[in-house]
Amino acid sequence: MKDIDPLRRTIGLVLIMVGGFWVALSLGFLEESFMTGNPVWSVIGALIVAAGFAVLYLPRKKKGADPDEEPAAPGA
Repeated sequence: MKDIDPLRRTIGLVLIMVGGFWVALSLGFLEESFMTGNPVWSVIGALIVAAGFAVLYLPRKKKGADPDEEPAAPGA
């Protein structure tokens, strides 16, 4: 996880924490919330956690061509 820029790491970790919190609320581990006992929030929380892992571990798309890469041969 060293090669991830700090903003992307922060966003990913926040998404994982918020999603995990929502799952915990909806499953009744934490009480006193409108989310308690509502399975919709479990699904939403799990999707948020998955999005957080995607932000952390999916490769970032390059904006431009790599200057060190050789150009492709014509017709290849």
